[in-house]
Amino acid sequence: MATFTAWIFLLFTSLCWAQVEMREPPPRRSKFSKAYMSSDDVDYNMKSPLGGKIGYPCRNTTAGPIQGTLVAGQDLKVFFDGTATRQGGDCQFAISYDNGTSFAVLWDKLGNCFLDTVNGGYEIPIPDRLPASKEAVFAWTFIPTGGSRSYYMNCADVRVENYGKQEAYTGKELLVVNVPGKPSL
Repeated sequence: MATFTAWIFLLFTSLCWAQVEMREPPPRRSKFSKAYMSSDDVDYNMKSPLGGKIGYPCRNTTAGPIQGTLVAGQDLKVFFDGTATRQGGDCQFAISYDNGTSFAVLWDKLGNCFLDTVNGGYEIPIPDRLPASKEAVFAWTFIPTGGSRSYYMNCADVRVENYGKQEAYTGKELLVVNVPGKPSL
């Protein structure tokens, strides 16, 4: 009976946990980054939610090498590794110009995130007037719909290119919940 109970527990928790991480652009300390792999500075626990020692923002990581480029007015292809909850959830994709102190949302995928990805990812529309920057932080967050309502976050250090008109970007504030010091859902 104990073996059956343990099997049911493992099955249930595997359906509730996100078990997914951003693959492209590679997040800080990701196994998908050549820079982090070559410096042996990889976090092999990137699929775990924030909480405890893994804090907000960006899993308590510091800025690292540039891992990708956002081009104003073009879509950014974001890909994921792993499996997601079967019930989907809420994803937000955001940008920070102050190393994660504040984030402005670029795109929401609410309710059915991961239920309709194209080739394991999404094309995120980048606003055509997004300001250029040599150092910015691109973030992905996920809150599963069913089971655990944990908060998942990966951040990638990026540059932003814009060869046209630029304005301060004032997208809505990133929703941050279910982590210490923030509201709970």
